[in-house]
Amino acid sequence: MGRQDDNNNFVEVTDNNTKEEDKKYIKILSHSFKKKKFYTIIICICLLTGVMYFTSNRYDNLVYPDLLLYDKDLSGLNEKELAEEINNTIEYIKNKEITVRIEEKDYKLKAGDFIENINYKDIEKEIKSFGKDKNFMSQFGLICFNVNRYYNFDIKINYDSIKNKIDEIYEDTLVEAIEPTINIEGENISIKEGKSGKEIELTTLSDEIIGTINSLEIGKNNDIIIEEKYHKLDPKIDVSKLKDIDTKISTATTYFNSGTGRGLNIATAASKINNTVLMPGEEFSYEKAVNPITLDNGYHMAPVIVSGKSENGVGGGVCQVSTTLYNTQLKAGILPTERYNHSKSVSYVKKGLDATLATGSKDYKFKNTYDYPILIHAYTVGGQLTIEFWSNSSVTKGIEYVPVSFVKGNVANTYLYGYNSKRELIYKEFIDTSIYG
Repeated sequence: MGRQDDNNNFVEVTDNNTKEEDKKYIKILSHSFKKKKFYTIIICICLLTGVMYFTSNRYDNLVYPDLLLYDKDLSGLNEKELAEEINNTIEYIKNKEITVRIEEKDYKLKAGDFIENINYKDIEKEIKSFGKDKNFMSQFGLICFNVNRYYNFDIKINYDSIKNKIDEIYEDTLVEAIEPTINIEGENISIKEGKSGKEIELTTLSDEIIGTINSLEIGKNNDIIIEEKYHKLDPKIDVSKLKDIDTKISTATTYFNSGTGRGLNIATAASKINNTVLMPGEEFSYEKAVNPITLDNGYHMAPVIVSGKSENGVGGGVCQVSTTLYNTQLKAGILPTERYNHSKSVSYVKKGLDATLATGSKDYKFKNTYDYPILIHAYTVGGQLTIEFWSNSSVTKGIEYVPVSFVKGNVANTYLYGYNSKRELIYKEFIDTSIYG
């Protein structure tokens, strides 16, 4: 291999010389390429930095992309537009309809009826300031690569409004259980089976409504339906327990003039407590059983004792029923949990053995202290009021209970005595002291 020199003479060139020159040439090309690449990278970095800076700077007074209030996209809104969107959302939520569906019944509820206050200021501030405290590179990342970020208001609930509405729905949908009944005819006992009812769960429905109002769903453009299921409502009285009632354990009788307003009130009050069943541990309230004492509830005008004086009023005579019941209770070996005497003595029982009622201030109560149910059987025949307690034959253990009142003037001390089959006193309990005017 060769080449010509300057005098046109052929000169042989070795491979080593060619290789050296090629290396130098390649080295020059490589260096030039690296410089171009370096400058290109610098230019790209500058361009990218500029894009990042101006992109982030463009959102200085705008809402960042992918920020949603419920399902409303707030991207790119300025301060005024954001305020308008927030106000629109508040109004939308207040007018939002919630449907409570219970089988075939629908109840339309307005969310605003249960909202006491909507705190939107904090959310508005958070949306406006989102990302603004970061450097421009982080801001660029949030702008270009952010995922959806959802916001919802802090809503203060009016719990009383929810309770009132739920109570209305409950009453409208309630199918009450039918309690088993026991009927006394002479000495014969007959029992009728009860029937289950159905009801909704108040706490569950309340929680679902509150949860819905505080969820993202309340602000979305969709229908909200809460489907509530019925729950079985069993009778309070276990019919199998009623079958344990087999014996009359006590009875008391008082007398009155029939055919008068007072006599009619005695019959009415007796009918309201008749066939009452007290389960073990259950407390009886006479006020609750016979109230309201009004003309509309079957009572009549008759003499009543007020501050020691007799005057005409609605329900005169109901205290004779409570007194007769009190004596029946004592004869069953049960002490009262609440009892008051009249302000002056009555004619139908001895002092210390009466029990008065003053609605709202003085009630007469006792508790079933036995392990078996007690049935109250109350009835009137002519001018005679009789009240009986029926239960299991084992409850009194063969003890005959007798209330005893020791009277001195206007003061009476009352005791309960208990006798065994040999008429031996085996039980004695002081009840209380009654003072009359």
